Amino acid sequence: MILILNNIIETNDIDTDGLNENHCSVDSVDLNERNNIIEINDIDTVDLNEKHCSVDLNERNNIIETNDIDTVDLNEKHCSVDLNDNYVDNITRNLISPSNDPAYWCVDDTTRNYISVNGISQNIETIDFTKSKRTSKNVIRGVLKIHYRYCSSKLFYMILLNGEKVKRNYLVYSESTGSVFCAPCKLFGSTSVFATVGFSDWKHAEKRISSHENSQTHKTNVLTMKDRGKVAQRIDSALILQIEGEKNYWKNVLKRVVAVVKTLSSRGLAFRGKTDKFGCNQNGNFLMSLELIALFDPFLATHIEQFGNKGKGFTSYLSFNIFEQFITVMADQVLTVIVEEIQKAKYFSIIVDSTPDVSHVDQLSFVVRYVKDNGTPIERFMCFLPNSGHKSEELTDEVMTTLSLYDLDPVFLRAQSYDNASNMAGAYSGLQARIKEINPLAHFVPCAAHSLNLVGTCAASACREACEFFDIIQNIYNFFTASTHRWSELEGTVKCLSATRWSARDDACHSLSKNWNNIVHALHKISNNRNEKPSTKCEAVGLLKKLNRLETVFMTIFWTNILDRVNKTSKKLQSVDIDLITVVELYQSLIHYVESLRNENSFKILEDIAITKSGIKDYNDHNKRKRKRKIHIDENNDNEVLFSEREYLIINTYYVILDKLSNELKRRKLAYDELVKKFFFFFKLHEITPEKVREDAEVLQKTYSNDLATCFANECVQFQGHMKNIEVKLTTTQMLQFIREHDITSVYPYVEVALRIFLCTPSTNCSAERSFSTLKRIKNYLRSTMAQDRCSALAVLAIEAEITTSLDFEKIINDFATSESRKKKF
Repeated sequence: MILILNNIIETNDIDTDGLNENHCSVDSVDLNERNNIIEINDIDTVDLNEKHCSVDLNERNNIIETNDIDTVDLNEKHCSVDLNDNYVDNITRNLISPSNDPAYWCVDDTTRNYISVNGISQNIETIDFTKSKRTSKNVIRGVLKIHYRYCSSKLFYMILLNGEKVKRNYLVYSESTGSVFCAPCKLFGSTSVFATVGFSDWKHAEKRISSHENSQTHKTNVLTMKDRGKVAQRIDSALILQIEGEKNYWKNVLKRVVAVVKTLSSRGLAFRGKTDKFGCNQNGNFLMSLELIALFDPFLATHIEQFGNKGKGFTSYLSFNIFEQFITVMADQVLTVIVEEIQKAKYFSIIVDSTPDVSHVDQLSFVVRYVKDNGTPIERFMCFLPNSGHKSEELTDEVMTTLSLYDLDPVFLRAQSYDNASNMAGAYSGLQARIKEINPLAHFVPCAAHSLNLVGTCAASACREACEFFDIIQNIYNFFTASTHRWSELEGTVKCLSATRWSARDDACHSLSKNWNNIVHALHKISNNRNEKPSTKCEAVGLLKKLNRLETVFMTIFWTNILDRVNKTSKKLQSVDIDLITVVELYQSLIHYVESLRNENSFKILEDIAITKSGIKDYNDHNKRKRKRKIHIDENNDNEVLFSEREYLIINTYYVILDKLSNELKRRKLAYDELVKKFFFFFKLHEITPEKVREDAEVLQKTYSNDLATCFANECVQFQGHMKNIEVKLTTTQMLQFIREHDITSVYPYVEVALRIFLCTPSTNCSAERSFSTLKRIKNYLRSTMAQDRCSALAVLAIEAEITTSLDFEKIINDFATSESRKKKF
């Protein structure tokens, strides 16, 4: 019968082995040393019998503990220990892990080997020195004085004559005895108190410790322990190398898997095919990529040959379930990087837009804009939110929930940019109005590119002639694309219109203008071809009649010039690094260009170009009957003015379109003027007076009183002088980069904050629009049943491919290993 008193027998982490009566018989275990420990943990099966496995405990203070014993069977013949697969983990700790308390060490070869290889755990910062309390009594002038002394962490450091501190790595504190031991001397033999019962004379501690560490015995024991730790041919060392080799094997497998997942996800490619078998031509991009790598990588080729097609129940880490987990892990890491950058930047803005996907699920794209460490504004995609609704209340709830999910404080939200839909841009109950109720400093900025598209739409529908012109272009495209024979006549020379992308209209007008003669010749050829159907020839003749008008040629030249300027401006507006000041200037430049065309001289120039291109010199007024207005009895026609076709084109078409363009540009520009006006003095530092700088800075400080101190105006005046000393005029982005590159943030801290707030303000929501293109590639008709989480994760990896490709392999594998229980160790 086993008596459990105060002795401890612990066996740590022995999982898999077989101990029988020949290899593990214990007749008696006699523990004569004080406070010795034999640790036995995680034993699956221990069979003990009374005859062959008895334990005699003779010391009162010894403790026997048997932890985590799954099954204990007593039989009459032998003592067996069955070990499981976790044996690998225990070998890495050299079979037995001794206690951190040196008083409990069982000094044998196992303990010596473990400590020599793995070192000593001192834990100086967390040690509780309460039990080291020692009492000393002194009689001073006939009075008994009692003094209490404790061990101190200072004893674990040696102070050299030059003041440097050197750690005493050999000292170990015993919390059970409240004394310190010298580990090498305790392990390898010494009669010193540091090796036997422990040292606790704190009054003479420094002197005694110095004497001990300078002794020859101590130095010999230290060198012995060092040499023993370097021995590489011990059994446990060989096992450790074997285990490390297995770990490295599976790590190398996962590195190749991660590389393939990185490549496919960053390009938005599909992973799976019709089958999941190696060697099949329809096994998808993931397995195909692994097969391609295996052609030049013998390691992966051998692994695929051994584990590739074994099926369920066999670990290969090449299945679809594994790369799905890696997609999730990598997307989380990308989002972690983005969130850390946003929190470091502090101020941010949001960009939101929605579109239906191929499965008719409304996807809300959520993008955040902020300023990076190098002073460059950046826009990052965060996620797709499904079925968020179209009402402003639902959109507001979704936006605030997303901010909370990523731990982004709306207090630091400084701007918001959406399209011009009423549920988004509504001044009273739209999404932007509801966000401003939560944070009044979250200024709304309509998408500048979308607004410019709306300007073009209004101008194109400003009059009947403009609508007819774009109908002609679309009809020409439809006519030639309806037949492959016709398309071969003009392949690549006609373009289709687009309802939303005005760059497509520019391409269509430019193509018509450039290939005017080819298109007319092709229509003539088709209309005179006897082999064509009468309906086809009739349609060709109708298009020819419309093209053989000077008005149509003029409109082609006119719209080509207008749309060329609009298109190039729109492309610049869509860049991420553009600021609001540039947006206002571009709008103003378009207004100036449009107004410069509103005169008869500009009309005459365009008219001459049209006549030269088409060879048509007259308008159609000589072929048309003059309309006569009915004259009532109380009026006459003395003051009636009859316009010619040319005059009608100028007054009712040319000027109308230009006026509509000018008015719409001015109206849309007003949405940006108010916010830009507050920061505009930064752009005019070389031109305005210090008094004007101070005045504008004070207005800006009052707007952002929680972000800018009252000394902001003084900083701006000084900053103006600094900028004037630089010959080149800097943009706001270059100003922020200049401050950070020259490390003068401490001189202009609030100027830096103001520039950061301004640069994090988006001008367009084009980044959200661009995410829709990625969505259409990822969730196409072949992948329409994709789960929402996977769709959003793949979108993050594809859109933020720059971060995806820079992710660390080791961190990805570590996160993968810790995400759930694994059959293999990494």
